[in-house]
Amino acid sequence: MIEQIRAVFADPQVSGLDRLYAAINAARDLAPDSDFQACYDIVMAGGGPEAEAWISFTVNTAMRFSIDQQPEPEQFLAVLEEVCDRHRGL
Repeated sequence: MIEQIRAVFADPQVSGLDRLYAAINAARDLAPDSDFQACYDIVMAGGGPEAEAWISFTVNTAMRFSIDQQPEPEQFLAVLEEVCDRHRGL
């Protein structure tokens, strides 16, 4: 399932995800002792175009999986963390 999720991240079909990655990474830089989930939560709580891009992506992506094979949210967040790490150069 993780490979399938990585595939949809590679072809997101929505714009604005780069801003989401940058916002999460900025939160991580400001709070280096925080875990990824906490930084993600801060960005989502702030709303704005970054959160809207993520919502659009998750809704769009849900339609790319069959109803009986929907990924767990934790799997999506794990891949999101991987992508954010790549954008950070880790």
